[in-house]
This record gives sequence, C-alpha cells and structure tokens, in this order.
Amino acid sequence: MPDNKGAAHEISVGRLLAYGQMVLPLAVVGLPLAIYIPPFYGGTLGLDLAMIGAILMLARLSDVVTDPIIGRLSDLTRTRWGRRRPWVLAGLPIMVVSAYLLFLPPDDVSLTYLLVCIVTIYFGFTLIVIPYGAWGAELVTGYEERNRVTGSREVFLLLGILLALLAPIIGTQIGDSEGGGINQAASRDAMGALGLLTIILVPISGLLLFAFVSEPPPLKGARSKAETAVTFRKETVRQVRLVLKNGPFRIILLSSICGALAASVNASVAIMFYEHVADLGEVGLLLIFVLFVAALIGAPFWIKLGNRIGKHKAIGVAGIINMAAFGSVPIIIYVIKPYDLSWVLPAMLVITVVRGFTAAASNILGMSILADVADLDTLKSGEQRTGFLFSFLGMVRKVFEAAGVGIALPLVAWFGFNPAIDTNSPEALFALLAMYCLLPLVLWLASLAIIWQYPITPARQARLRTALEKREARRAQSAASDPVSENASASSL
Repeated sequence: MPDNKGAAHEISVGRLLAYGQMVLPLAVVGLPLAIYIPPFYGGTLGLDLAMIGAILMLARLSDVVTDPIIGRLSDLTRTRWGRRRPWVLAGLPIMVVSAYLLFLPPDDVSLTYLLVCIVTIYFGFTLIVIPYGAWGAELVTGYEERNRVTGSREVFLLLGILLALLAPIIGTQIGDSEGGGINQAASRDAMGALGLLTIILVPISGLLLFAFVSEPPPLKGARSKAETAVTFRKETVRQVRLVLKNGPFRIILLSSICGALAASVNASVAIMFYEHVADLGEVGLLLIFVLFVAALIGAPFWIKLGNRIGKHKAIGVAGIINMAAFGSVPIIIYVIKPYDLSWVLPAMLVITVVRGFTAAASNILGMSILADVADLDTLKSGEQRTGFLFSFLGMVRKVFEAAGVGIALPLVAWFGFNPAIDTNSPEALFALLAMYCLLPLVLWLASLAIIWQYPITPARQARLRTALEKREARRAQSAASDPVSENASASSL
C-alpha cells in the first residue's frame, strides 16, 4: 500500500478548527428540526401531529430543487472571494431570520406559518451546507488528511448538538415553564433559548470561517460560468447522468438512502419514545445528551481505525456494534420493564453509550469517502464538480429524511398515538417502538451491507491523486491537452 501519510500536515490546526466550527450553529438548529419541532408544534402549540409530519416532509422535498442548483452554481461561480464563500455568506442572514421565526413563534400559529418557516430554514441550510461541504473536500488531498477535516467538522457538530440539548434546559430554568419530560423540553422557553443561541452563533462562526480559511483555486481547465450558464438546465441533466455512472458514488448513494431514512424515522419519535414507551420522562433528554457525549469521545477512535483498516470497513465495524446494542431495546421494553422498571434506565444507558461511541464513524468517514469519490469524478469527467456531488447526495438524503418523518409521524398518529396525553393504547405504543427501533434496524442493516462493497482503498486513492496532479502539471504547461487520452487513462484506475 502506498504511503499516504505525507499529507498529514497539509492543513494547520488553526485552519482546521476555523473550518470545522462553522457546523456548530448548524447543529444547534438541526437537532431541534429532527426531535423538538414535532412535540413543540404538536404538543405545546397544539397543531395536528400527522399534519406536522406532512409539512416536514413537504418542506424537505423543496431541497430536491434547490440542492443541485446551488451545488452546480457554486461549482461554476468565479469571484475574487472564491466559489464557495459568496453562497455561504448569502445563507447566514436567512438562517438567522428563519431560526428566530421558527423557535420564537407568535401565540397564534398555523400550519402555513410552520411550512414557511421550515422551507426558509432549509433553504438557508442549503446555501451554507452544500458549498461548505465542497469547500472542505477541496481543502486537502490526502486519504488520511481528509479524515482530519471531516473529523474536525464532526467534533464541532457534536458540540453543537450538546449545546442544543443544554440550551432548552437552561431556558426552562430561567423561564417559567411547567411540567417535565416532553412538556419541558418542548416548551416556549426551551425553544426560545435555541433560537437566541442560533442568532448569536451563526454570524460569529461565519466571521471566523471567512477570516481564517481560504479557498483553494479551481483546477485548470475547469469550465467557466460563461461557457455553461446558457445551457444550465441541459448541463445539469448531463451532470446527473455522469454522476450516476460513477460506481463508487452509486454505492455511497444507496447506502446513504437507507441510512438517512433510518435516522429520520428514529429521530422523529425519539423524545416521544423515551416519554411514553420507556417511561423515563425528562431522563430521556439525559440519554440523548449521553449519546452525543459518547459520540464526541469516540470520534478520534474511528478516524484512527479508518486510517488503519480503510474508511468503509471502519464504518462497517461501527455499524455492527451499533446494531447489536440497539437490537436489545425491545427486550428492555417487553422483558426488563415489566419485571423491574428501575432497571430500564441503566439498561438504556448502556445501550446509549455503545451507540454513541459508534455514532460518529459514518459521518466522519462517509464524508471523507465522498471527497475521495470526487477525485475519481474529476479525473474521469475532466471537470471539478465537488459541489454538485455534495448537493446531489444531500438532495437524495433529504428526500429520504423527509420520507422518514412523513412515514413515522402519520403512522404513529394513525395507530392512535397522541403526545399530549399520558395514556396511549398498547397498539399506539408498539407503533412508536417500531418507528424508534425496529424499522431503523432493518434499514441500517441494508446500509451496512451496501457500503461494505465500496472499492476505493488508500492505494487506489493515492493513484487517483497522482493522476490528477500529473494532468494538472500538463495543463499548466499547455492549455491544449488531449482530454481523450486523459479520460482513457482514468478508466484504468
């Protein structure tokens, strides 16, 4: 295997931290969208739970249009400030305003109000996340160095999630919210604290990113905006066709579809599961907090294991351990809980620690894998389309994340589950358990089986980078290089 450790010092620690910290406020917003919004708008504000699920799904589907457009435009953009920065900058004020409206709503809210807020905040996410992800993929070129970049991003993501879990607790302590468990976690004071935290963090993180992280220049010979803007729609269709011909990318795509659907189904009912099925009340929030603390602790381990045995294999190891632990949840609910309720918390705590420790593997190594696939795509297509690759994968993930919410919430509502009451039928509670655990387990198993087939090893990635560097050297010497021979040599890799 080629020694790919020479890239270990391509990026300084300061620059690495300045890049990674941008996800901190995004995580503060992202966690509530997954677990707090349904109980807040459905329980505290009294909107229909099934309709909330439909709205979250519909709003997520808006990204089907915006994601590939923003990704492609960021690839084509040429400004003195870079390709990615203008788009990230445009998304910052949209994120601030929409977070304020979503988390600090007026007394009289409607489903239309929720829809507008969610669509707007998702658009802000798209403007920031798609160019930001492509920016990170282009910062470094080494197999292991990319793990450091995605690892930094994941650490700040987890820190942001922990902030998102602590902010509601602090908000309810300062305010006058009554009750515990789901009522307290989804109170106006709790959501208001999240909104204010977002408003403060978004501009600060944006300033640090722009001040300390420069953009690498685009590759020579990449298409300019003037060459492709006239036929943008046809060009986008062509881009999709080319992307789907990339075998390693198809593997990532299929694995991500199953994983996104599983995570969405699970997250959309997590708080309600802890409250109504596990009977843990507000302790359920503690378990969620422990989950992400364990993920933060485990992140460096998975970076090292990915460097040692390969990224996709490390994801597989993490997935097997995770599913083995999570598969015991029904045993806790139907065997341990009826026998002795006091054992439920310790048992769930053990499962949560194990799941948390493995949770960071797929996020860190999966995005690092995508950066490697972008090298293969650049070599074969002759274009640098990192933004489009990230946006296309993000678009597909969001479709299935939307489908997860659209499946889980209406289904538990159809079985009669009501988050606003204390007593639900056994059928309703089983439906909640199935959405929290059983269906996600099946989907995660499929995702694991698919990613295990991923073919790019450290040795192959090193060959890809060598071929790209040689081509760039040729283009630097002569603007009239032969694309046919270049693409022919790429096919052998």
